[in-house]
Amino acid sequence: MELMIVVAILLVFASIGVPRYVSALRTARVVKAKHELVTIARAVDSYTERTSGQLPLSLYQVGFGGKRDPWGVPYCYFNYAAAAGEGFDWAVAAGIVDPSAFSPLGGSGGGGDDAPGGPQGIARVNDSQQLDRTELRAPLGRPISVNDRAAMDQSVKSNGNFSLFIGVPATTRGRDQYMFPLNTDYDLFSFGSDHQTATSLSESAGLHGVIRANNGGFFGLASNY
Repeated sequence: MELMIVVAILLVFASIGVPRYVSALRTARVVKAKHELVTIARAVDSYTERTSGQLPLSLYQVGFGGKRDPWGVPYCYFNYAAAAGEGFDWAVAAGIVDPSAFSPLGGSGGGGDDAPGGPQGIARVNDSQQLDRTELRAPLGRPISVNDRAAMDQSVKSNGNFSLFIGVPATTRGRDQYMFPLNTDYDLFSFGSDHQTATSLSESAGLHGVIRANNGGFFGLASNY
């Protein structure tokens, strides 16, 4: 009987303590992701100031390429002006870009300027000089700048090879519940606890992420925006 009473008490404590622990852990991760997004955004904004308004093509250029959020997933970045960012699958899954607009870059798996759909594609960077190729300049719409080249070169030295997509235009932008764009310059966010995202915060899949919104005026849980 005494053993049963002890077990019952332990079960009561567990039923109270475990949910509180899970909630506290989730809150701590959200807070950490928020602070990391602020830090990354400051690095992006600082880079933009130094380059007369040109946003980085990749977070690798500001020292945060491949950085993972508290849930173990890399932070997502999309430069709308250059149609460039990290990875590709997340942008397709979120409905930000249309996969039919994608074709591999010349020298990065075939395709090139004559490929169907244009020169858009994935750039695999293993040498800053690779950025001078016509196939990369064309989708960017401007020559590769000295700052781009220097930052990419430093990234390769620090992190090794990496990939970014470039020249794949956004079919839409991340939007709030009222369908207004979350940002007009660049998107930066974490998938959050459910590892999912969506084009609009009106969709449940987009509410668990930690986001930058209002062009840097808001950082926090998407459901609080």
